[in-house]
Parts: sequence; C-alpha cells; structure tokens
Amino acid sequence: MAHAVLLSMTIVSTATLIVMGALSIFAGLWRGKPRIDMSMAGGDHDAVFIFRGEALIDSSDGAQKLLATLRDPAQPAPRNGGWAVLQPYLKQHFADLDTALSTLADKGQCELKSQTNSGLMLSARYHKGLTQLRLSDTNAEGALLAIDRLSFDAVQSELTTLRALSRNTPALVWKTDADGQVVWANAAYIRALQEDSDQSGELCWPLPQLFDMAARDKADRLELRSNDGTRWFAHSEARCEDKTLHFALPIDAAVQSEALRRETLQTLTRTFASLPIGLALFDSERRLQVFNPALVDLTGMAPLFLAARPSFEQVLYTLREQRMLPEPKDFQNWRREIIEMEKAAEDGVYAEEWCLDGGRTFHVTGRPQPNGAIALFIEDVTTETALTRSFRAEIETMQKVIDGLGDAVAVFNRAGQTLLANDPYVRLWQVNPCVDIGDGGLTQALGLWSESCEPTTFWARLAEFVTRAEVGEEMKGSVAMRGGITLSMRATRLPGGAVMIVFREMAQAVVTPPRKERALQAELISSPDLARLDSEPARTIPAPERPRADFGQRKSRSAVHSSTRLRV
Repeated sequence: MAHAVLLSMTIVSTATLIVMGALSIFAGLWRGKPRIDMSMAGGDHDAVFIFRGEALIDSSDGAQKLLATLRDPAQPAPRNGGWAVLQPYLKQHFADLDTALSTLADKGQCELKSQTNSGLMLSARYHKGLTQLRLSDTNAEGALLAIDRLSFDAVQSELTTLRALSRNTPALVWKTDADGQVVWANAAYIRALQEDSDQSGELCWPLPQLFDMAARDKADRLELRSNDGTRWFAHSEARCEDKTLHFALPIDAAVQSEALRRETLQTLTRTFASLPIGLALFDSERRLQVFNPALVDLTGMAPLFLAARPSFEQVLYTLREQRMLPEPKDFQNWRREIIEMEKAAEDGVYAEEWCLDGGRTFHVTGRPQPNGAIALFIEDVTTETALTRSFRAEIETMQKVIDGLGDAVAVFNRAGQTLLANDPYVRLWQVNPCVDIGDGGLTQALGLWSESCEPTTFWARLAEFVTRAEVGEEMKGSVAMRGGITLSMRATRLPGGAVMIVFREMAQAVVTPPRKERALQAELISSPDLARLDSEPARTIPAPERPRADFGQRKSRSAVHSSTRLRV
C-alpha cells in the first residue's frame, strides 16, 4: 500500500516538473520576440503615420495637421495617399531614410535622428505588413507653443502666397543638399522633368537632376536638350541654411537674338570685306574702330597702323603724307578744313570729291552714326569721272553744233516735256523753254506758235500727229507769222518717242508798189506754192518782232505777204 502511494506521488511530481519546464521554455521563447506597439499613443507633439505599403491607412491628429500643411491645395491628391507628400519632407531631414526603410522588415524597428539640427527624430516600426512612422520633435519636449488666431491667419496667408508664387512662376526653382541631391522643386521644374524624354516613368524623391551643372558656360547659362529642340536658361543660386537654392530663368529669345546678332555681324563683316568702297568707322572719341580691306587698297595705309586704332586726325595726317588728300595752299587752311570736315560729317552733309595729283579722284562721304560716331566712305570714281567728263564734252559739242544751225530746232519727249531748244529757236520765238522753270512743254509751245502766226488748222493737225505718229514719220507744212515771216516746218518722230520740230525761214517776195498790189495778190492766189520763191533772189527781210500779248488785232502793214494756205 505504501509502495503504491509512493509511486503515485513520484508520478505526479514528475508530471509537474515536466509541465513547469515546458512552461518555462515557452515563456523564454515568448520573451525572445518582444511585442511591437502599433498604437497611436505618444506625446502631444508626435505625428504618427501607419502605412500599408505606400498607402496611408491611419494617422494621428498631429500627422493630419502636418500633411495639411505640406500638401498644396491647388494640386490634385496623389495616387499613393500621403506618402508622396510626406517623403520629400522627411528626405530633407533624414538622409538615410531610404536605406532604413528598405531594411525595416528584417529589423522590425529603427530610429533616425535629423542631420539638420532641427531636433526631429523618426521612429519606424514594421509588423504584419504595416509600417508605423512616429515623428517627434525633441526640442518641443516640455514646452508649449501658443499662437493667436491673427498670427495664425497671417502665417497661412503668407504660406498661400508663397505656394502660389512657387507654383506659377515660369522660372525653374529647386533646392539641393550638400551632396547635390534635389530635395525640393517647384511645379515648373517638375513639369520640365515630366516633359524630358530621358525621365520616363513615375518620379520619386530625391528628384533627378534636370541640368548638367558641370556644363555651365562662363555666363552661367544652362542648356536643356529635348526632342523639341534646345532650351536655354539663365542660372543663379543662393544659400538657404545648409542647402542651395537654384533658379533657372528661360532666355530662349535672348539667346536666339544673340545668335542672330552674331550671324548678322558676321554677314556684315564679310560684306564690308568684299566692298570696293573704303570704310572707316570712328567712335564718339574719334578713334578708328572698324575698317575694311578696300580702305587699305585705296589709301595705301598699313593695316597695322589702322589696327592700332588711330585718331581721326592721325588718319588724315597719314593720308596727307601719302599724297592721298587734295593739297591745300597752307597748313593752317588744311587744319581748318579738317575741323570743318569733321563737323560736316557729324551733321551728315559732308560729300566731296578729292582730285589727287596722280589723276585719281575719290568721292568721300561722311555719315553720322549712333552714339556720336561717324563713318567715312571713300570710293574711287576716277573712271566714272573721266567718263562723265567725256560725256559732258560730247554733249556740249553737240549743243554747240545744234546752236550753230540756221534752223530753229526744238525736241519734246513722249510726255510733251521740252528736251532741247537751240539758239535760233530762242531768237525766233523769243522764249527759252530749257531754262524756264514754269515751262509747259509742247502744249505751251503750240499755244505760242498759234498765237504768233496767222490763223490756220495746221496746229490742230500737228497736235494730232504728235499723239499718233510712229517712229520715222514726218509732217511738213508752212505757216506765216504775224510779223510777216513765212516758216516751213517739219515734225519728225524720233526713236524713243521724242518729237523733233524744225522751223526754217523761207525767202519772201519783193515788196511791190501799191499800184501793182492787186495783180500780185491774184498771182499768189493762182499759184500759192511758196517753195518756188526760194529760187528768186533773196531780199532783205526785217527781223521778226516779239509777238505781243494781243494777237487778235491785225496790224496794218505796207508789205504784202503770201497767203496762209498750207501744203503738207
């Protein structure tokens, strides 16, 4: 009996020890993996976020206020909830955020301290697919920050203004940390990234660099190449605490204008280099700034001398030494002419011909330029001058020949303007249409001729002939002037449309005594051909008087002249 009781107690004790050992083992295993707190409990200033992946599923009141402050009301809500809004803010304070979150599933929890000395601390925990982020401000522990309603409204108004300014400015603005990472950017920078073909896909923080900062030129300009072409930006930067703010302002129009100006300048330079006219451009201080090769060829001045930017007077002194200036009588007059030449060039009225000793002739012109500069143009017109003189001599010779003719000659162009009238014409009609400013041409001449002659229809036929005649056609006739002179007239159409009209005095019959007047009139009427009178001996004919203004009154004459009938 006693043996049975002892055996029972042994069995019970052994079972008890086994149960207690098992419980101890389970308790030890449970303590090896501590329990993770995923609650919202914490300090009053903590912001707690719970994410499943990148989707925000819960947050504390402080976290919601922080997101409301970071989120831009004008921008649409991001697809991945609050992570796209929170990540840029966290990246500014915690540089190792991406590394810590990538190993959080294995470690279970971690803590990060801000490298910006802002006092922020981030605690991250991971449990069953959930990630808890707790953002604490260590500088705010034990302190209460109070703000009145008016100050809060002012801060919110300024924040709204700054957000609108950052969102709507055409300039690209971004902020980089000490390592060159883009930790913040405005809307224009993000749009430029999205338009860039190399930045395909969804953007993430830190944002990629849009510009190659090492490729900046001396003018601190940035170049952005895309499928639409090349865009240029003027770059400037400013320090913001331990970070750098960058500003890129579009200057495409300015760069294009500069390139166009450079191309235009090159074109003008090549044009000036090929001009046969010598060009010398002096600035407001009368220093030579620009010259072309033609100036060297025409004047013989050394290119090195011109490249040394000589003054206006030095250039003229050198031209005088090389006998490229008209030699004055004395030096003082020459100095005075230089001053007058400079003043005339400033007013744009200087234009002279320099006749040099070697027979060469230069046409020199001075033109004023902006900012008080003047340009001097030197053109070799030796050939043109010689040709002009030859033409002038030929014209003068022909004019002398025409003036020496016995016939009165007048030439009118197709429009009826007087081109030429020789001396016999001036003596015959007592008028010189070539020097009369108010000359009416052929119309006025026809009126003068008809008033100075006996009435006849010849002038109407002449006016019709002038309008319809072809080249080479002629019209002949005879008219009697009121002074008693009979004229034969010939009109010819010349090449080019001009009309030449020639007047020739015809010999008149001898004046007979009054008793034979009727017989002579009968003879003239029966035989009106005035041309045969040319065969009779010439008689002295008084010079014609200038027609008076009143041609309607017939003056009595003692001499009898031929009839006014015309033969064409």
